[in-house]
Amino acid sequence: MSMFNSIGFEAEVKCSANKFYRFFKNNITQLANHFPENYKSIQVIEGLGLSVGSVRLWIQELDGSLITTKERMVYANDETKSITWSFLEGPVTNIHPTFQIKLLSVTPTREGVCMAKWAVNFDNIGGDSPIPSAFIDSIRMVSAELPSRLLAER
Repeated sequence: MSMFNSIGFEAEVKCSANKFYRFFKNNITQLANHFPENYKSIQVIEGLGLSVGSVRLWIQELDGSLITTKERMVYANDETKSITWSFLEGPVTNIHPTFQIKLLSVTPTREGVCMAKWAVNFDNIGGDSPIPSAFIDSIRMVSAELPSRLLAER
């Protein structure tokens, strides 16, 4: 029996909502440049990488292991600043056949600060599959550190 789980969380981000959202929609492959200790390579392998249907191949360090995953952007809404990525291949899909990361919204809170709402959705086969906490921790870290790393490169 499979159960569907969703873990949501918020992250305060020290940059504008538009800048944060545009980075994830248009420049997500640049995570490898900004976080080389975590992301070794992110390559667009189908599409242009900027639109729904684009597929990327990721090589990243997660929980002390180098893993390769393939994901597809399945939804993007510029008005609500939301994006959904669905994972197609990789170790996480062996445990959770359905695995998605969602940027639910990015909302300005004050000048130069926004709130990013995230969700990680996954199948929990038999009710005892592990929670993908390494992915959640990675998203939290990137949300917190990305603005300062973007500014440091200017």
